[in-house]
Amino acid sequence: MLTLKQGLKLSAIIDKLDLKITDPKADANKVGADLMMQIISKAHKAEREIYAFVAEIKGITPQEAENVDLIQLIKEMASDAGVVNFFKSAVK
Repeated sequence: MLTLKQGLKLSAIIDKLDLKITDPKADANKVGADLMMQIISKAHKAEREIYAFVAEIKGITPQEAENVDLIQLIKEMASDAGVVNFFKSAVK
């Protein structure tokens, strides 16, 4: 479940990274892969916000979030229906 607080943090990240769906007619896997590439290539622009978001969803400090396994985090977020639905609606 994505809480309101988490959603607001995720919204700030999406806004700061200026994420866009480049091909709305593409299948979900292609759109997801494109968004992940955008996030990875622009993550430095929202570093502080990303640490705060990861800390919030994991129940850890932002300093501890700096050492979270990136691949595992991506897998967890991709399997969370709340996060996926939020991205679908926020990035249109």
